[in-house]
Amino acid sequence: MRTIIINTSNHVENTDNQYVYTFPSTVKFSDGDAIGVSSIALYNSTFNVTSLRGNNTFTIAWNAAATTTFTITIPDGYYSVENLNFFLQQQCILNNLYVTNASGQNVYFLEFIINPPRYAVSLNAYPIPTAAQATTLGYTQPSGATWTYPAAAQCPQITFATAFGALIGYTAASYPTTSSVSTIQNFISDLTPNINVVDSYIMTCSLINSPYSIPSDAFFTIPLTAGLGELISVFPSEIVFNDIAPNSYQQIKITFFDQNFNRLEMNDNQLTLSLAILNKNEREYV
Repeated sequence: MRTIIINTSNHVENTDNQYVYTFPSTVKFSDGDAIGVSSIALYNSTFNVTSLRGNNTFTIAWNAAATTTFTITIPDGYYSVENLNFFLQQQCILNNLYVTNASGQNVYFLEFIINPPRYAVSLNAYPIPTAAQATTLGYTQPSGATWTYPAAAQCPQITFATAFGALIGYTAASYPTTSSVSTIQNFISDLTPNINVVDSYIMTCSLINSPYSIPSDAFFTIPLTAGLGELISVFPSEIVFNDIAPNSYQQIKITFFDQNFNRLEMNDNQLTLSLAILNKNEREYV
């Protein structure tokens, strides 16, 4: 058995997910030779909201009768439902889409709330009052606000495209569906939320060409057993060997994908991967 160690020094520059190990000299593998993973250690560093996934934007129609629309873009990162709600509030502050009450507290008209009993995300929309109602309620617009109170109370309207909607469990649509709703609107996910968009890493290996797998170079699966920023360590109790496609090779290319074989964005390329290689004769004794 021969051991090969792949680590951060083998990471391919300007890629998120690829490592290349170059043999000291060309190696010829024959029919029956095999390769397997004896151990791997890497960090869970994959974001759930990214521009690559296209799940980082939604729009808000504020005082929709005046066609005032804001496109909200979320920076790449890992967000819980609570984080998404904080970001929504932050954007409301930056765009002056809120009021303050008589106690000086901010009042927001949209919110995301996790709903554990329903395995869902709740979206609440509250009507923006008329000027007279705002006076009665003791509401004050923030300095710099360019919007006016509506002639009749109405909820702001938030629109999700398919990718962001899937993240929090909503069909792509506008909520509420019309801009003239004057009462509190409560919505709940109609799809299963997919906040944890990546649940495992799949490795491919350029030495493998299996007729039974799609893609043909699928090699090893790593379950995400640690939280974001934490170390994942896998030490198989028994190495599962894969047949090497007979040929002469100058290098081994290891590439990482998510469970759906989408390109994996690994924000931390620190890795230690130990590979075991057996020739045909050695496999008879393993």
